[in-house]
Amino acid sequence: MSIKILSDDLINKIAAGEVLERPSSAVKELVENSIDANANEINIYIRDGGKTEIIVSDNGDGINSNELPLAIKRHATSKLSLENFNNISSLGFRGEALPSIASVSEMLIKTKTENDKEGTSIEISSGLTESIKPVNQKKGTHITVRNLFFSTPARLKFLKSENYESLTIKKIIQKLAMCNYKINFKLYINNKLVLSTKKINDANNYNLLKNRTSEILGNQFLENTLYFDEKVDDFRFFGFLGVPTFHHSNTNNQYIFINKRVIQDKSLNVLFKLAYRDFISYDRFPQFISFIQCPKSEVDVNVHPSKNEVRFKDIKSLRSRIISLVKNNLKKVNHFASTVNTERAIDKFSKFTSQSLLELNDPSESSSLNLESINDKLESENINQKKNFPLGYAKSQFHNTYIISQTNEGIVVVDQHAAHERIVYERMKSEIYNKNIKTQILLIPVVIDLDKSMLNVLVDLLDKVRNYGLVIEPFGNDSIIVREIPAILSDCDVKILALDIINELIENNDSSSVKEQINKICSKMACHGSIRAGREMQINEMNDLLRKMETTPFSGQCNHGRPTYVELKLNDIERLFGRK
Repeated sequence: MSIKILSDDLINKIAAGEVLERPSSAVKELVENSIDANANEINIYIRDGGKTEIIVSDNGDGINSNELPLAIKRHATSKLSLENFNNISSLGFRGEALPSIASVSEMLIKTKTENDKEGTSIEISSGLTESIKPVNQKKGTHITVRNLFFSTPARLKFLKSENYESLTIKKIIQKLAMCNYKINFKLYINNKLVLSTKKINDANNYNLLKNRTSEILGNQFLENTLYFDEKVDDFRFFGFLGVPTFHHSNTNNQYIFINKRVIQDKSLNVLFKLAYRDFISYDRFPQFISFIQCPKSEVDVNVHPSKNEVRFKDIKSLRSRIISLVKNNLKKVNHFASTVNTERAIDKFSKFTSQSLLELNDPSESSSLNLESINDKLESENINQKKNFPLGYAKSQFHNTYIISQTNEGIVVVDQHAAHERIVYERMKSEIYNKNIKTQILLIPVVIDLDKSMLNVLVDLLDKVRNYGLVIEPFGNDSIIVREIPAILSDCDVKILALDIINELIENNDSSSVKEQINKICSKMACHGSIRAGREMQINEMNDLLRKMETTPFSGQCNHGRPTYVELKLNDIERLFGRK
């Protein structure tokens, strides 16, 4: 077989296969060209999921009439040169988008610069220029793409339904609109306006971003996130981090932008997942918006044809920065839990009668638990002074599992086990990391029989076990004896606790990092040492739990990512009774 140079038509179709995965890819490339052209108004029109027609119209700089024929040639671009190859600031730079799209569609470009007296149009069909002529056109560029992939029918077969392709396009525009919050976007699908942003007269970046976030993701997203803006060396990170209980079933609500570029890079999503690992369940995903600004020399944007992925010069340093930033900012959350839980509760309460409240357990019949409680007289003084504690004052316990407290604005329902589990977990982590864990000597040591093979492995781990406040020694040929346990776990089942920790250490001794091991083991120990569901509590013990929640980091969710409480504002309760 002889070697030959491919034809331009075939080269363009191959490039189209790399750049254009589906109609949304064409939309992204065209809109990014509008952004590079300094447009502040971009309108997008879609028909039949983008297969029949795509129109992108902007008020940007336009293309010079004498350069318009060059714009549809491969690797023809005004954005790249030898001088800026390692310092690329534009979104597009390869010069592949327009010729790639034109090679598999029927394309019409109408454009006008500020200096041109009239506009110019060019028509292309399957990569071949059919006409170039003057046209009545206002400043900017108007591109129409019809019958996408008509010249490559095999690609059409791989496209999904019109609704799916339309949804994919909408998601792309949402991300572009979020990233470029100073530019106004309108998206029409089958002549219906499905996304519209409004121009606001405000020079403050935070206000502009907040407004755009509300437009794209709604007020609920803002209510359950916290704003961050930090500089670390030459990097700046800013955006919104969702509270841990405001999680999602997938990564759809994760927005990462690097130097004003929309990024869909799973390796970066994983970094944020790792940062939240201690606060949400493994099968749930945090919601966030993160802008990363850094010197262009620190990141290579030229690693993927569609420019969705990037490569950082020092990914280890970036990983450390992101994880540290997320964890430090989430500390500010304290006891706050997502408002979504309140809305779910209201939706499920079709009827909520006063009789339900009368059936709550009488706390006067409760027995005491081993908590660091405050005395009743101090509690009375606090109530008399009406101190403004966010989680209010306990009123009752029902089903020996949940605490009801009254706040200035409504009521709070607390899952006593979940709440205390997080408190114990955070305290144990603190004691272990600071190497000041308090232990309690057992009056009657606990002997545990073990399989001989497990005992042999365990002997090498006894020093590690001691780091967690467990003093265990070999006892005879096939047993161990537990002599001390962490003081905070004094009421737990010592045998089950010891076996859990031993199994965890043996199973993950080689596969987990030290920090991951500590967190996993602390989580298990906290579950053993927490107030169990079904245990009665006195009012002062309930209030002590509430106060600890208010001062414990991340106490709005348990160790498994579930909420520890649900708050009902007075307005919410009045809605349940039909008062509002």
